[in-house]
Amino acid sequence: MIKFFQYRKIVLALAAVAAGTLAFAGAPRARAESRIAEITLEGQLQEHPSGFSFNWLTMGPSHHSSLTVTMTQLLRAARDKSIQGVFLNLQSFDLSLTQSQELGELIADLRAKGKKVAVFSPDFDTNTYLLASYANDAVMSRHGDLFLPGVAIQLMFFKGLLSKLDLQADMVQIGKFKGAEEPMTRSSASPAFAQQINRLITAWYGQIIATIGHNRPALSRAQIVSAINASWMDGVGAKKAGFVDALESRQDIKKWVETDFDGPAKLIAHYGVKKNSPIDLSSPFALLQMLGSPRHPRASEKPAVAVICADGVITDDSPGTSYDANLVTPARIRREIKSALKNTAVKAIVLRVDSPGGSAEASEDIWQILHAAGRKKPLLVSMGAEAASGGYYISTAGQEIIADPGTIAGSIGVVGGKVVLGGLFKKIGLHIQTFSMGENAAMFASTTPFTPEERTFITHMMKQTYALFTRRVMQARGKKIADIQKVARGRLFPGSMAVSKGLVDRVGSLHDAIVIAAKDGKISGPCHMVVYPRAQSLTQLIRQRLGIQADLPAGLHMLTAAMPGSYRKTILQMYDILHVLRQDNVLLAAPVGIVQK
Repeated sequence: MIKFFQYRKIVLALAAVAAGTLAFAGAPRARAESRIAEITLEGQLQEHPSGFSFNWLTMGPSHHSSLTVTMTQLLRAARDKSIQGVFLNLQSFDLSLTQSQELGELIADLRAKGKKVAVFSPDFDTNTYLLASYANDAVMSRHGDLFLPGVAIQLMFFKGLLSKLDLQADMVQIGKFKGAEEPMTRSSASPAFAQQINRLITAWYGQIIATIGHNRPALSRAQIVSAINASWMDGVGAKKAGFVDALESRQDIKKWVETDFDGPAKLIAHYGVKKNSPIDLSSPFALLQMLGSPRHPRASEKPAVAVICADGVITDDSPGTSYDANLVTPARIRREIKSALKNTAVKAIVLRVDSPGGSAEASEDIWQILHAAGRKKPLLVSMGAEAASGGYYISTAGQEIIADPGTIAGSIGVVGGKVVLGGLFKKIGLHIQTFSMGENAAMFASTTPFTPEERTFITHMMKQTYALFTRRVMQARGKKIADIQKVARGRLFPGSMAVSKGLVDRVGSLHDAIVIAAKDGKISGPCHMVVYPRAQSLTQLIRQRLGIQADLPAGLHMLTAAMPGSYRKTILQMYDILHVLRQDNVLLAAPVGIVQK
């Protein structure tokens, strides 16, 4: 009897095991929940965190994403083993071609590491779609717009506006292809300058087609060109043509990510950044909160590369300008270089240049600062959207130059002169009588144009500046540039072509430059990034604005606030260039009337 019950227990146990085995085979185990990093991008993508900013249209704080912060988030997600995918949520987001190329390469790296990436925007334009094309899934609204018109550059010419104000730009230019004075002295581009612009358009157009074709191999070149010529598709048409992968509304996109993207999934909101507490502007304490200094990351003792952003017009030091993050001044660069050299954790420096140039004297001062820093720590240059004229001048201080494919590089030339105000003064009834002693004492008087003798004198000055410019270029690039005159005289080159001309060493992103700098700095393992300039608080912003005598009038701020970002940036840069011209008269400046569409 005992044996029977023991035998029965064994049979039941075996049956239970068999049943469990069959149940396991017939019903797969539930899939583990994926963790998806959500990165929200909004506003105009800036090169570095800007701190407090004010929107003159809404009369309130404005929010902008930054390239360096977004890079940090993507790189962190690539290393984070707990993250299985990334979701980029674009909200009224705008970025340049080079920034799209920068972030796109990081998305490609995420995919290479086996992490799925989705990019959502209700509407796509050329640059946001290029960014989305790098992802596994490009998602848009069913009734949204995919606008791929190709490449267009609009040139803004101010001669007519100056004429209406009875103002005259009296300029001298060294370099047949320079074109920097044309926005102020002509109503349309000269043949030589038009040639430079057509070169840029051809390169950018080719890059757009090649990028989409590489990222979405199911699309043929003919299909991509056909879509560009058609210019517009709604969401349904874009999905049918194979340009996007899914159609979702903004209200349902997060549900799609959690269920269909790599589901089941959990979204990790604000991944990689600390979410600030919302500011209630109706509270009297809110202003005190905004007046406080912005929170900076705690200094790390781990090996790091310093990224110094030289984005904006290059200008001389004057009261207030050295603390303006929107200008590139010797004092600001000197202060940031000093901090990077003093920081023992910083093993190398990357200068991130996005500048049309500006003051010749300030460009030389900055070159001297950078050249001296390069003797103490490795110093590399990463070129963003533009590194032209003075922007290229300061780049030659780097031991290696890396440019994005769409970078505008070169413009080795000089422009100088003045804006003649005599006509405007006469119109408003203001008479100015000049007394002078010395043949050239009144040369830069703002009431009259240059005399032939004065023009000869200023041309001689500018030729000396041009000689110094070309000497700096050959000092740094002489082994790679066979004939300086074939790349100088104001010529513009896209980054992809600048390599073959010897102007830059390689095509690559800011991340590539940081990796190379870390190697030069003998950093092994993960590398941290220290970004300059630091974000500004409202107090610093007010102090800065009160200190700049020639700052933009609030009325003009409000006038330009309603304009598209590309137009606004161009007008503000032109204002900065005119201000620098009042001080220096001789500039290393590329044409600032270029608006990429």
